[in-house]
Amino acid sequence: MAFNWKKDIREQSANTIMLLDECHFHYLSQGEPRKDFALVLKAYPHIAWYISHKMPELKDWIGKLNQMVADEPLPADIDNLVGNLLESMEDWIIYVTTPDDYHRQSFVGWDEKELTSLTDYTGKTVVDIGSGTGKQAFAVAKFSKTVYCVEPVWNLRRYLKNRANEEQSENVFVVDGIIQNLPFPANFADITISGHVVGDDIVNEIAEMERITKPTGMIILCPGNTDTDNDIHKILLESGYSWSRFLEPGDDFGSGYKRKYWKVK
Repeated sequence: MAFNWKKDIREQSANTIMLLDECHFHYLSQGEPRKDFALVLKAYPHIAWYISHKMPELKDWIGKLNQMVADEPLPADIDNLVGNLLESMEDWIIYVTTPDDYHRQSFVGWDEKELTSLTDYTGKTVVDIGSGTGKQAFAVAKFSKTVYCVEPVWNLRRYLKNRANEEQSENVFVVDGIIQNLPFPANFADITISGHVVGDDIVNEIAEMERITKPTGMIILCPGNTDTDNDIHKILLESGYSWSRFLEPGDDFGSGYKRKYWKVK
């Protein structure tokens, strides 16, 4: 989907695909095989070689993609094919190239009090899952004892570390990890937060967030969902979460009313 966050997205090299992280390729491998992706790999076989050797567990998936287009000629306008593919994963491409293109979007400017007013962060150990460019993490770092930013994208981890250095946030630590398999022992965090993360595997995601949170600790999803009564909303309510609405400002894709959720374990 084109978000129009990065104006030169279609001008990026096909080699940009090799900047994606393991989490991205694993996500693609779990969905329906994409013919457009298969054709790009056929046009640029070194990308397929890279994926297969960087992540050997995905060799069978790459093989299936190759087989899918084995007898199909490449389109005459390969640059248009690449542009369409990169545009369809625009958020990922931004994360691995120019995170500032995401961070400057108007919806990122939502009022931090929507998060900081939900509980007292003073002296607390906080885990922020899927930290991205650090909206949630740095909003609470000024109050907290320590904040652990969990982020699976290498370039975003670098961005977070640089931001922590620039802002002299010595209590912010950046670690690799994904929401379904967090690198912390049980009952580790006083407060676990995330924003724009949950939903792909909601039941297991909730279980893992609650596993690492101390008894009487708090789990906060801000934002945790679009402003709709969907399955995510239903499951969160059934799991004991409270909720309210708030506005992510602006006209950019992603702006509008969102829902936040919270629960005391």
